[in-house]
Amino acid sequence: IIQKYAHIVDRHKKIIGTRLRSPNNQLLEVPINMGSGKGLKVGAKFLIVGLGETIVDPDTKEEIERLEIVRGKTEVVHVQEKMATLCSIEYELTQDVKEIKKVKNVVTPNARTLGSLGFFGHNTEPDETITESIKPGTRHLKELKGAQVGDYAIAL
Repeated sequence: IIQKYAHIVDRHKKIIGTRLRSPNNQLLEVPINMGSGKGLKVGAKFLIVGLGETIVDPDTKEEIERLEIVRGKTEVVHVQEKMATLCSIEYELTQDVKEIKKVKNVVTPNARTLGSLGFFGHNTEPDETITESIKPGTRHLKELKGAQVGDYAIAL
């Protein structure tokens, strides 16, 4: 049986942010202190959360519980005896980019053709050509923003 919470740890006792980062320096993977020895397998899914402030009912003054700060959804990608590596499984899509290109048309008097001349011999071709294109956004893994040693991995 997988425990509800497994602490995120780094076996080298370094800041967890050094674990694995994407080319744009985003934290995408974290290790946890649970492995095959406790039945964990590749493909298991976890929600990574940090604990925030304790929430108090304003009317009764009763302490409700600590707020869970969601860092992201993950999946086990590698399992060892006492630890496992979790990787983000959520994606973000960057915005589409609209590109507008203006190209000036250079027409020399010798290059004019009969077809480009209008009724009175004037040039009828445009002085510039405008091309619009849309470059679609890219899909990339969402960062486990704020994940740190001591956060929890909740089995989904």
